[in-house]
Amino acid sequence: MTTKTIKILLLCAVILALLVPAALADNVIGGAEGWYQVNCNVDGASVYFDNQYMGTITDGSLTVPVYSTGTPYSSYSVSAGGYTTYTGQITSYPSKGQTVDLYATLNVAVPTTTPALIGGNQGWYQVYCNVNGAAVYFDGQYMGTISGGSLTVPVYSTGTPYSSYSVSESGYTTYTGQITAYPSKGETVDLYATLNPVTVATTAAPIGGGQGWYQVNCNVDGAQVTFDNTVMGTITQGSLTVPVYVTGTPYQTFSVSAPGYVTYTSTITQFPTTGQTVNLYATLNPQATTVPTTTYASLPPGIAGAAVLIAAFGLVALRRKNH
Repeated sequence: MTTKTIKILLLCAVILALLVPAALADNVIGGAEGWYQVNCNVDGASVYFDNQYMGTITDGSLTVPVYSTGTPYSSYSVSAGGYTTYTGQITSYPSKGQTVDLYATLNVAVPTTTPALIGGNQGWYQVYCNVNGAAVYFDGQYMGTISGGSLTVPVYSTGTPYSSYSVSESGYTTYTGQITAYPSKGETVDLYATLNPVTVATTAAPIGGGQGWYQVNCNVDGAQVTFDNTVMGTITQGSLTVPVYVTGTPYQTFSVSAPGYVTYTSTITQFPTTGQTVNLYATLNPQATTVPTTTYASLPPGIAGAAVLIAAFGLVALRRKNH
């Protein structure tokens, strides 16, 4: 082997020795290096990659070196006292020598304050009803529906008290009641509502057209009202409403009667139009109390004459005795 050859081999060995470490460096775990540039509006905020602390934001950013062929991060978060933590997903990965920007905007945390109880301590109303699903209202404000026969309504014991309640359901007559008892702290006051089905009135075809009314007013409750010898009903709380068809055959007279009173009878001279009410008045007076008189039968003429003679002889005898 010549000296020249040896020199060439030594030169190749030196070059190989220089190249091997560089090659090995490129094949370490994680590979060549790239960077994430985390940009944030709050200096001093802490940066985490997959919950691993990476550093703090300075002058608006933090540079995080990563190996381009290493296990990639999947998420990052940025947090600072007094701010809402920002969390984002990492979907872009830097190659060797590349920088990928990530952004986080921190917003001031809004403190959650628990409002003070309006009206102070709490009590309850327990509303009982016979119809499940019925809606409950306090002073027109919807409170919920009846379930299992009742509804619990919480109220503040020192708040403005409710004055009325109502319970309603389709197909039933709405119940309305007054609230007169108010729960103290921890107390429950019971309220009750009974709903009755709505009675569907069957209206017969009107005889004679539209309808009006007579309002018969009387001073005796229970008195019977008659129109043209047809009984119309009885007086209740001072009156009776009698519906009539305005184009039907008009009534001529009305009478009002009650035991112990003189019957009142009068002529009907005014007739209601459609939707109109005509007032009629009847005042009943108590019947006069009559004292029975005793009637004596007259005597026959013969007996009457004898009685006169006997009375005359008696009178003469009395005078002689006195003389």
